Amino acid sequence: MSLTRFELGFGLATLLAGTGIAHAIPLTLEAAAPGTLGPQSTSAPCIIAGTQCKNPDDFPFTNFTQGGNISAFDEDSPTYTIDQFPFLSFDVAVDVNTNSDAGETLQLFSVFVDTDGADGAGDFEEIYTFTGPAPIGDASNAGNGFGDWLLGSIDLSSFASDALVMFNAVWDGASAGAESFFLVDVDATPPPPVPEPGTLLLMSLGLLGLGFAHGRKQRRS
Repeated sequence: MSLTRFELGFGLATLLAGTGIAHAIPLTLEAAAPGTLGPQSTSAPCIIAGTQCKNPDDFPFTNFTQGGNISAFDEDSPTYTIDQFPFLSFDVAVDVNTNSDAGETLQLFSVFVDTDGADGAGDFEEIYTFTGPAPIGDASNAGNGFGDWLLGSIDLSSFASDALVMFNAVWDGASAGAESFFLVDVDATPPPPVPEPGTLLLMSLGLLGLGFAHGRKQRRS
């Protein structure tokens, strides 16, 4: 039986933790196709956001304020139990509101788990992490509630239902609005972006050209 990438990574992290050399599983950061992830105002849940999200009552989020001369943030999410999550395999979308190349960077994003649960005396361990700095400020669809970047992928299915989970995000160089971090179900494939009218016209002309060339070839044969 073959193991998934997560099972291999988590097994390695567990083995290293047992030897006192724990290493978190790295997360990737990829640009998202415009308009495919969100909007976070209706496709909750948010975990950290500077705006109102329509989260379920039993899934709160950190609602921070971004404004004035504040440009650097180090924000924690609320603490959740595994059984609060609507899905256990997910990516984290980042909605960026700094819509110019102002030097905004994502410095760190981490996922911490305490396997002892609320009744235990254990400590949170960093299970997943993204380490920057990575430029995120020049987003094509900044400020409209859709995810501009995607951190992936996270799988919490191997933990007990009462294990505790917390997220931490660190970013700086923010100059407008409030960045938001929300969960995206990896099993829900986002629809492909709709081609712009100019793209559709070029495709149509290309198909007509192919048909014309094929007709000429048939007449010559």
